[in-house]
Amino acid sequence: MKIVSDPEEVFRHLKYNHFHPDLNRFREAHHQQQTLTQVMETEQAFMALAIVDSQIIGYTIILSPEEEERWIKLDFLKVLGVIEVAPTFRNRSIAKKLLHSIFTQQELEHYIIISLEYCWHWDLKLTNGDPYLYRNMLRKVLESARFVEYKTNDPDIKASEVNFLMARIGKAITSEQVSQFIRLAKYNK
Repeated sequence: MKIVSDPEEVFRHLKYNHFHPDLNRFREAHHQQQTLTQVMETEQAFMALAIVDSQIIGYTIILSPEEEERWIKLDFLKVLGVIEVAPTFRNRSIAKKLLHSIFTQQELEHYIIISLEYCWHWDLKLTNGDPYLYRNMLRKVLESARFVEYKTNDPDIKASEVNFLMARIGKAITSEQVSQFIRLAKYNK
């Protein structure tokens, strides 16, 4: 297995290799691949891919918050959009390897990276339908890349007791920026 996070190499693999057909948590694999290729062409995004035999079997992406989200107010904040690994390749620490690879990009040390974890996005078959087991597994994966849990009143996080917010504070982030983030996490409209 090969993990790549260099932007040019990621883009090349996105254009010439195929997604594993089971990378379909959000949409059909080939549509997801097209969408991610467009994101890499048009946005300032960061991505890591896991590749086996010229097939993309896992990926993660970090990008800007969506316009309607509260997080857009901080220009030093990005969102961990997804970590997905094809089911037949799970339980091999590939998700951790993807995260560790993407964070070798020093530019990310200038950002707070948040992960908004909603149970309705999770593949609960992995934990026999138990969202608490899945949450614990996901926390460990994120903690391996220096993510820490933060409290928030974000309505989507509050929609289920198993949802949670974690953030990775880049090494170049100031204490004032951390304070701004914490205030925004608890912001009331």
